[in-house]
Amino acid sequence: MFNVRNRLVQAEHVSSPKVHSEEAHVQVGRDAEKSFLSALEKRGVNKGDVFCGLRVPDEFQTRKHEIDLVVLTGNGIYVIEVKNWSGAIRVSNDGKSWIQHKNDKTSGHATIEYDLKHDNVLDKLKLRANLLRNHLIRKDVCLPSKVFHSYVVFMNDRVSLPDDIASLKEVILPERYNQFLESFQFTYLSTLRDAIIPGFVSGQLSYSTMECARTVLKSIGTWDVIQLNGGKQLVGDFKSGSQIAPNRKETEKLQFVHQRNTITATLWAILGYTPQVSVSMLQRGGTGWLWNASNGTINIPYNMSITFRMAGDEMDSQIPANDIDYIQISI
Repeated sequence: MFNVRNRLVQAEHVSSPKVHSEEAHVQVGRDAEKSFLSALEKRGVNKGDVFCGLRVPDEFQTRKHEIDLVVLTGNGIYVIEVKNWSGAIRVSNDGKSWIQHKNDKTSGHATIEYDLKHDNVLDKLKLRANLLRNHLIRKDVCLPSKVFHSYVVFMNDRVSLPDDIASLKEVILPERYNQFLESFQFTYLSTLRDAIIPGFVSGQLSYSTMECARTVLKSIGTWDVIQLNGGKQLVGDFKSGSQIAPNRKETEKLQFVHQRNTITATLWAILGYTPQVSVSMLQRGGTGWLWNASNGTINIPYNMSITFRMAGDEMDSQIPANDIDYIQISI
């Protein structure tokens, strides 16, 4: 009888998982990046030439630095940081930081004012663009520094920047946003021009150079992402275990399938079955119209934990399998 009760409690746990909602400011920032990516796609930028969340190694290969967005075009390689900041921004006295002054309202309609200190975003972005260039050179894709373009794109109309930041050509304010997007506009005339005029004359990257750069950019790793029930995402490094050890080169996603139906879960519990999670290992590049190609499926206990090192943490976390919708696997 105890075993039956135990399984019924497990069935209830499986069918009513904890809901993990994303923090509002994180979701808004993520939505801003998605909006920018969608705008690029509408202007003809090939999805295969857009790379998100690249982790570029430093010159000694001891540390990796994340780049929000890299766009490969005939005009060069664009290294872009998308910001959805609001409030007034100023530069610190030493120029090393950008300070964001915020005004937030509490649930009681009171206003809280505070400052957030950030590294100088543009200087940091230029440093990472140079790391990316050095990485490409190490992979025998040697490009001059002039083809690398760094931009910080502010998406929020409620941001205010001083003239010494706003006047920089690398800083895109909301009023210049559409103009900036138009610079990526694909036209058949430009394609014809690039096919006829040599790259050393036009200043454009040749097709062969772009293909070499594309190959290297595709090989640069990103973060792994865990999507939890409710929409919250955890970014970091998934640690393979004895039961789940996918080949990263072949698997791009682990899809977790749960028994969320209360009636079905209860019936299985009465019949003597303990809850399990079915994990499908979806093939990298195997997305189809109706289904995704799979490298196989394994079943794991519903109360098993997944080891995950979240970005910025020094210790591993244990994430309950019952709370996971999927894990996106980087290369």
